[in-house]
Amino acid sequence: MAIGFSQNFGLELKLLSTTLNAFSQKNQVSRMELMRLLGVGDNKAEALVTWLKYIGLRDNVKQELTSLGEALIKFDPYLEEVFTQWIIHYKLASNPEAEVWYILSNEFLPNQTQFSYYDALDFLISKGLHAKNDNHLKADVSIFLRSFISESALNKTGYLKTDAQVKRIVSQNKFYKNPTADIPPYLIAYVIFEQREKNSLNLSTITIKELLTLKGNVGRIFSLSREKLEEILKLLSSPQYNQLVYLATSAGLDQVGLKFKGNSLEIIKMYYIKERKR
Repeated sequence: MAIGFSQNFGLELKLLSTTLNAFSQKNQVSRMELMRLLGVGDNKAEALVTWLKYIGLRDNVKQELTSLGEALIKFDPYLEEVFTQWIIHYKLASNPEAEVWYILSNEFLPNQTQFSYYDALDFLISKGLHAKNDNHLKADVSIFLRSFISESALNKTGYLKTDAQVKRIVSQNKFYKNPTADIPPYLIAYVIFEQREKNSLNLSTITIKELLTLKGNVGRIFSLSREKLEEILKLLSSPQYNQLVYLATSAGLDQVGLKFKGNSLEIIKMYYIKERKR
Protein backbone atom coordinates (compact mmCIF):
# COMPACT_ATOMS: atom_id res chain seq x y z
CA MET A 1 0.00 0.00 0.00
CA ALA A 2 1.33 3.42 -0.87
CA ILE A 3 -0.43 6.62 0.06
CA GLY A 4 1.66 9.45 -1.36
CA PHE A 5 3.76 7.29 -3.67
CA SER A 6 3.97 10.19 -6.14
CA GLN A 7 5.34 12.58 -3.49
CA ASN A 8 2.44 14.93 -4.35
CA PHE A 9 3.53 15.24 -7.99
CA GLY A 10 0.64 14.71 -10.37
CA LEU A 11 0.37 12.62 -13.51
CA GLU A 12 2.03 14.50 -16.40
CA LEU A 13 2.12 12.43 -19.57
CA LYS A 14 4.71 14.55 -21.38
CA LEU A 15 7.27 14.12 -18.59
CA LEU A 16 6.23 10.51 -18.06
CA SER A 17 6.74 9.67 -21.73
CA THR A 18 10.15 11.38 -21.74
CA THR A 19 11.15 9.29 -18.72
CA LEU A 20 9.84 6.12 -20.35
CA ASN A 21 11.70 6.85 -23.58
CA ALA A 22 14.91 7.49 -21.66
CA PHE A 23 14.69 4.06 -20.04
CA SER A 24 13.88 2.47 -23.40
CA GLN A 25 17.26 3.65 -24.71
CA LYS A 26 19.23 2.31 -21.75
CA ASN A 27 18.01 0.45 -18.70
CA GLN A 28 19.97 2.46 -16.17
CA VAL A 29 19.64 6.24 -16.25
CA SER A 30 21.11 8.14 -13.32
CA ARG A 31 18.99 10.53 -11.31
CA MET A 32 21.18 13.42 -12.43
CA GLU A 33 20.70 12.45 -16.09
CA LEU A 34 16.93 12.36 -15.60
CA MET A 35 16.91 15.70 -13.82
CA ARG A 36 18.82 17.32 -16.68
CA LEU A 37 16.68 15.64 -19.34
CA LEU A 38 13.38 16.55 -17.70
CA GLY A 39 14.34 19.90 -16.26
CA VAL A 40 13.03 18.93 -12.81
CA GLY A 41 14.42 18.50 -9.32
CA ASP A 42 15.45 15.30 -7.59
CA ASN A 43 12.12 14.54 -5.89
CA LYS A 44 10.08 14.98 -9.06
CA ALA A 45 12.48 12.82 -11.06
CA GLU A 46 12.10 10.11 -8.45
CA ALA A 47 8.30 10.51 -8.52
CA LEU A 48 8.18 10.04 -12.30
CA VAL A 49 10.14 6.79 -12.02
CA THR A 50 7.69 5.69 -9.33
CA TRP A 51 4.71 6.53 -11.56
CA LEU A 52 6.19 4.19 -14.20
CA LYS A 53 6.27 1.42 -11.62
CA TYR A 54 2.69 1.84 -10.42
CA ILE A 55 1.32 2.08 -13.97
CA GLY A 56 3.20 -1.11 -14.80
CA LEU A 57 5.49 0.33 -17.47
CA ARG A 58 8.81 -0.40 -15.78
CA ASP A 59 10.10 -2.93 -13.28
CA ASN A 60 12.21 -0.69 -11.07
CA VAL A 61 13.79 -3.64 -9.27
CA LYS A 62 14.97 -5.36 -12.43
CA GLN A 63 15.60 -1.92 -13.98
CA GLU A 64 13.89 -2.77 -17.25
CA LEU A 65 10.72 -1.86 -19.09
CA THR A 66 7.79 -4.22 -18.83
CA SER A 67 6.25 -5.74 -21.94
CA LEU A 68 3.50 -3.11 -21.73
CA GLY A 69 6.08 -0.33 -21.48
CA GLU A 70 7.85 -1.66 -24.56
CA ALA A 71 4.56 -1.90 -26.47
CA LEU A 72 3.60 1.69 -25.70
CA ILE A 73 7.06 2.92 -26.68
CA LYS A 74 6.56 1.23 -30.04
CA PHE A 75 3.00 2.32 -30.78
CA ASP A 76 2.44 5.52 -28.79
CA PRO A 77 5.76 6.80 -27.41
CA TYR A 78 4.29 10.16 -26.36
CA LEU A 79 1.31 8.57 -24.55
CA GLU A 80 -1.01 10.84 -26.51
CA GLU A 81 -3.75 8.55 -27.76
CA VAL A 82 -6.99 8.14 -25.83
CA PHE A 83 -6.59 4.35 -25.93
CA THR A 84 -3.25 4.72 -24.15
CA GLN A 85 -4.75 7.05 -21.57
CA TRP A 86 -7.47 4.49 -20.83
CA ILE A 87 -4.79 1.83 -20.37
CA ILE A 88 -2.99 4.05 -17.86
CA HIS A 89 -6.22 4.52 -15.92
CA TYR A 90 -6.90 0.78 -16.02
CA LYS A 91 -3.43 -0.14 -14.79
CA LEU A 92 -3.71 2.21 -11.83
CA ALA A 93 -7.33 1.27 -11.13
CA SER A 94 -6.48 -2.44 -11.05
CA ASN A 95 -3.39 -2.02 -8.85
CA PRO A 96 -4.28 -2.41 -5.14
CA GLU A 97 -0.95 -0.82 -4.20
CA ALA A 98 -2.08 2.44 -5.85
CA GLU A 99 -4.75 2.39 -3.20
CA VAL A 100 -6.42 5.78 -3.68
CA TRP A 101 -6.79 5.18 -7.43
CA TYR A 102 -7.89 1.57 -6.80
CA ILE A 103 -10.52 2.29 -4.16
CA LEU A 104 -11.98 5.37 -5.83
CA SER A 105 -12.23 3.56 -9.17
CA ASN A 106 -13.62 0.27 -7.89
CA GLU A 107 -15.69 1.23 -4.88
CA PHE A 108 -16.52 4.94 -4.97
CA LEU A 109 -17.11 5.97 -8.58
CA PRO A 110 -19.35 3.03 -9.59
CA ASN A 111 -21.96 4.36 -7.14
CA GLN A 112 -21.67 8.05 -8.00
CA THR A 113 -23.17 10.38 -10.55
CA GLN A 114 -22.13 13.76 -9.18
CA PHE A 115 -19.73 14.27 -6.28
CA SER A 116 -17.15 16.57 -4.73
CA TYR A 117 -13.54 16.27 -3.70
CA TYR A 118 -14.73 16.03 -0.10
CA ASP A 119 -17.12 13.18 -0.92
CA ALA A 120 -14.18 11.21 -2.33
CA LEU A 121 -11.94 12.10 0.62
CA ASP A 122 -14.59 11.16 3.19
CA PHE A 123 -15.19 7.85 1.45
CA LEU A 124 -11.51 6.93 1.67
CA ILE A 125 -11.42 7.92 5.34
CA SER A 126 -14.47 5.70 5.94
CA LYS A 127 -12.47 2.82 4.44
CA GLY A 128 -9.72 3.41 7.01
CA LEU A 129 -7.21 5.22 4.80
CA HIS A 130 -5.48 7.62 7.20
CA ALA A 131 -6.94 10.58 9.03
CA LYS A 132 -8.76 13.48 7.43
CA ASN A 133 -5.83 15.83 8.05
CA ASP A 134 -3.35 13.54 6.28
CA ASN A 135 -1.74 15.71 3.62
CA HIS A 136 -0.61 12.78 1.47
CA LEU A 137 -4.15 11.42 1.32
CA LYS A 138 -5.54 14.84 0.41
CA ALA A 139 -2.91 15.24 -2.30
CA ASP A 140 -3.62 11.78 -3.74
CA VAL A 141 -7.33 12.58 -4.03
CA SER A 142 -6.50 15.86 -5.77
CA ILE A 143 -4.10 14.10 -8.13
CA PHE A 144 -6.70 11.46 -9.03
CA LEU A 145 -9.41 14.02 -9.80
CA ARG A 146 -7.10 16.48 -11.55
CA SER A 147 -5.79 13.72 -13.82
CA PHE A 148 -9.14 13.44 -15.60
CA ILE A 149 -9.65 17.16 -16.16
CA SER A 150 -6.08 18.11 -17.04
CA GLU A 151 -4.82 18.34 -20.61
CA SER A 152 -1.45 17.11 -19.36
CA ALA A 153 -2.96 13.86 -18.12
CA LEU A 154 -6.07 11.78 -18.92
CA ASN A 155 -8.62 14.37 -20.03
CA LYS A 156 -9.01 12.77 -23.48
CA THR A 157 -10.86 9.92 -21.81
CA GLY A 158 -13.60 12.35 -20.76
CA TYR A 159 -14.25 10.02 -17.83
CA LEU A 160 -14.82 12.82 -15.31
CA LYS A 161 -16.11 16.30 -16.00
CA THR A 162 -16.77 19.37 -13.90
CA ASP A 163 -20.18 21.00 -13.81
CA ALA A 164 -18.72 24.38 -14.83
CA GLN A 165 -15.44 25.83 -16.05
CA VAL A 166 -12.60 24.00 -14.33
CA LYS A 167 -11.39 25.79 -11.21
CA ARG A 168 -7.68 25.75 -10.48
CA ILE A 169 -8.16 24.47 -6.92
CA VAL A 170 -9.46 20.93 -7.31
CA SER A 171 -11.60 20.96 -4.17
CA GLN A 172 -13.62 23.90 -5.52
CA ASN A 173 -14.96 21.84 -8.44
CA LYS A 174 -18.08 19.71 -8.56
CA PHE A 175 -17.46 16.54 -10.56
CA TYR A 176 -19.72 14.24 -12.46
CA LYS A 177 -19.02 10.88 -13.98
CA ASN A 178 -19.13 10.90 -17.76
CA PRO A 179 -18.65 7.34 -19.09
CA THR A 180 -17.73 7.46 -22.73
CA ALA A 181 -20.17 6.16 -25.32
CA ASP A 182 -17.40 5.11 -27.71
CA ILE A 183 -14.93 3.24 -25.51
CA PRO A 184 -12.76 1.07 -27.81
CA PRO A 185 -13.87 -2.59 -27.84
CA TYR A 186 -10.23 -3.69 -28.02
CA LEU A 187 -9.67 -1.91 -24.70
CA ILE A 188 -12.43 -3.97 -23.09
CA ALA A 189 -10.96 -7.15 -24.58
CA TYR A 190 -7.48 -6.27 -23.34
CA VAL A 191 -8.71 -5.75 -19.78
CA ILE A 192 -10.77 -8.95 -19.75
CA PHE A 193 -7.87 -11.09 -20.94
CA GLU A 194 -5.25 -9.31 -18.86
CA GLN A 195 -7.39 -9.93 -15.80
CA ARG A 196 -7.60 -13.60 -16.77
CA GLU A 197 -3.80 -13.74 -16.97
CA LYS A 198 -3.47 -12.14 -13.54
CA ASN A 199 -6.17 -14.10 -11.72
CA SER A 200 -7.03 -17.37 -13.46
CA LEU A 201 -4.99 -18.26 -16.51
CA ASN A 202 -7.04 -21.37 -17.37
CA LEU A 203 -10.39 -19.60 -17.17
CA SER A 204 -12.46 -20.34 -20.28
CA THR A 205 -15.72 -18.53 -19.43
CA ILE A 206 -16.81 -15.66 -17.24
CA THR A 207 -20.25 -14.25 -16.49
CA ILE A 208 -21.38 -10.79 -17.50
CA LYS A 209 -22.21 -10.19 -13.84
CA GLU A 210 -18.60 -10.92 -12.90
CA LEU A 211 -17.30 -8.57 -15.59
CA LEU A 212 -19.54 -5.87 -14.17
CA THR A 213 -18.76 -6.39 -10.48
CA LEU A 214 -15.24 -7.79 -10.03
CA LYS A 215 -12.71 -5.22 -8.82
CA GLY A 216 -10.19 -4.30 -11.48
CA ASN A 217 -12.43 -5.49 -14.30
CA VAL A 218 -14.25 -3.57 -17.00
CA GLY A 219 -17.57 -2.85 -15.32
CA ARG A 220 -16.22 -1.08 -12.29
CA ILE A 221 -13.21 0.76 -13.66
CA PHE A 222 -15.01 2.08 -16.76
CA SER A 223 -18.45 2.39 -15.10
CA LEU A 224 -20.12 0.34 -17.82
CA SER A 225 -23.80 -0.51 -17.73
CA ARG A 226 -24.85 -4.05 -18.55
CA GLU A 227 -26.44 -2.81 -21.77
CA LYS A 228 -23.23 -1.10 -22.88
CA LEU A 229 -21.07 -4.08 -21.95
CA GLU A 230 -23.29 -6.50 -23.88
CA GLU A 231 -23.13 -4.18 -26.91
CA ILE A 232 -19.32 -4.25 -26.81
CA LEU A 233 -19.16 -8.01 -26.21
CA LYS A 234 -21.33 -8.61 -29.29
CA LEU A 235 -18.82 -6.63 -31.32
CA LEU A 236 -15.93 -8.61 -29.85
CA SER A 237 -17.69 -11.84 -30.82
CA SER A 238 -17.89 -10.74 -34.46
CA PRO A 239 -15.34 -11.38 -37.25
CA GLN A 240 -14.66 -7.63 -37.25
CA TYR A 241 -12.89 -8.14 -33.91
CA ASN A 242 -11.40 -11.56 -34.62
CA GLN A 243 -14.10 -13.30 -32.57
CA LEU A 244 -12.10 -12.78 -29.40
CA VAL A 245 -15.08 -13.93 -27.30
CA TYR A 246 -18.38 -15.67 -27.77
CA LEU A 247 -21.55 -14.58 -26.06
CA ALA A 248 -24.30 -16.81 -24.65
CA THR A 249 -27.12 -14.69 -23.24
CA SER A 250 -30.20 -16.54 -24.51
CA ALA A 251 -32.30 -18.94 -22.41
CA GLY A 252 -31.19 -17.26 -19.21
CA LEU A 253 -27.49 -17.79 -19.85
CA ASP A 254 -25.00 -15.13 -18.83
CA GLN A 255 -21.76 -16.52 -20.18
CA VAL A 256 -18.87 -14.97 -22.05
CA GLY A 257 -16.55 -17.49 -23.64
CA LEU A 258 -12.92 -16.40 -23.64
CA LYS A 259 -11.84 -17.69 -27.05
CA PHE A 260 -8.63 -15.72 -27.48
CA LYS A 261 -5.63 -17.81 -26.43
CA GLY A 262 -2.78 -15.37 -26.96
CA ASN A 263 -1.12 -12.83 -24.69
CA SER A 264 -3.31 -9.84 -23.83
CA LEU A 265 -0.62 -7.50 -25.20
CA GLU A 266 -1.41 -8.88 -28.65
CA ILE A 267 -4.83 -7.24 -28.34
CA ILE A 268 -3.21 -3.86 -27.73
CA LYS A 269 -1.13 -4.39 -30.85
CA MET A 270 -4.27 -5.33 -32.82
CA TYR A 271 -5.78 -1.99 -31.88
CA TYR A 272 -2.81 0.16 -32.79
CA ILE A 273 -2.13 -1.68 -36.05
CA LYS A 274 -5.77 -1.37 -37.06
CA GLU A 275 -5.78 2.33 -36.21
CA ARG A 276 -2.66 2.92 -38.31
CA LYS A 277 -4.42 1.45 -41.33
CA ARG A 278 -7.34 3.87 -41.14
